[in-house]
Amino acid sequence: MKFQRKRVDLGHGAAEYLEGGAGPRLLFLHGASGVRITSAVEALARARRIYLPIAPGFDGTEDLDRVVGMADLANHIATFIASTIRGPADVAGHSFGGWIACWLAAQRPDLVCRLILQCPAGLNPRTDEALEGDPATFLSRAFAHPEKRRPETKTPEMIAANRARAARYSGAVRYDASLVSRLDAITCPTLILYGRKDGVVPPETPLILEKHIPRAKIVYIDDAAHNIEVDQPEIYVDLLYQFLD
Repeated sequence: MKFQRKRVDLGHGAAEYLEGGAGPRLLFLHGASGVRITSAVEALARARRIYLPIAPGFDGTEDLDRVVGMADLANHIATFIASTIRGPADVAGHSFGGWIACWLAAQRPDLVCRLILQCPAGLNPRTDEALEGDPATFLSRAFAHPEKRRPETKTPEMIAANRARAARYSGAVRYDASLVSRLDAITCPTLILYGRKDGVVPPETPLILEKHIPRAKIVYIDDAAHNIEVDQPEIYVDLLYQFLD
């Protein structure tokens, strides 16, 4: 499946994004490492029109002066949906992207039809826990099956720069109390996916989301860690199709 990289002027600055597939619209919000085209995304693109906006400053894109925090990122994505997709869309977010997706659905519920949160970041009450460590340790926490990853296309420098931008947007906050206070504004059906072997996002996170989002449901995935769509792509795709259809 071929994805085209495009650019659009949003008024407050430009947005770059990838687009591919055909069918009902599905917007993906990427994690802290930047945009990834996984086999699961390609499978979904066989029956969905996929949009993958690149957060400002990620993957070599330009920073935007008016986008400095998580709520700003959500507003940026809201403008993208309104101007480019031209109407509400289903939204999926992974990790850092799931954090943005929660802010988006809370601030602009009119733009989100259904919400899929794959191991979302930003709601970690274990504030004294060291999460990343050395690359090998982080890899073991992020993937149950690292052998299923596709060959890396980003340089180590770009990945490090992306992660630094994610930390800047979040203010290095692990538990976003401001977001928690607004989760009850998310009115759309919400699917929370959590890998039982996730070593990045703690198991308290999906429970917090289910408690505060009125129409949320958790599905736990066996033999999967933080990157469910890589560890268990077939299960991930099947769950999304069931939920979206």
